Amino acid sequence: MRRPSAAPRARRVHPTPRPPAGAQRRRDAASGADSGQATAELAVGLPSVFVVFFLAAWMLGVVGAQARCADAARVGARLAARGETAAAVTAAVTRAAPRDATLRMHRQAGLLDVEVSARVGAAGLGRLVPALVVTAHAVTPVEPTACTAPDCPRPGPP
Repeated sequence: MRRPSAAPRARRVHPTPRPPAGAQRRRDAASGADSGQATAELAVGLPSVFVVFFLAAWMLGVVGAQARCADAARVGARLAARGETAAAVTAAVTRAAPRDATLRMHRQAGLLDVEVSARVGAAGLGRLVPALVVTAHAVTPVEPTACTAPDCPRPGPP
């Protein structure tokens, strides 16, 4: 027979596995004061991303209008120096330039200066984004056989 011991024998219990290190902290953090933080960051960040993309698209439009003005000025200068009529030069520049562009031609000292300018703004958002005026110049010598008809580009005020 066995002798009773002074203290009852403790039952041997298999310990439950411990959670991985940091799991408790993650669970506490998710249920604590940081809940909803991602939503707040998204609410602040999304409009900022929209503004950046909008301004980038607007600047691409401005750069594109500048390139079209430069092309139109070159076309106009080439045609006018070759001796085309003012109507033909204006028609060619109008086709190449942005909408509502203005054309100015000056001839002095054997050179022809063609200036094309256009106002570029964000459609419908004129109060938020200012309209810019882009301008391009093209200067070319007048060819000796250039037009002498009455509707040829004549010297204008500088």
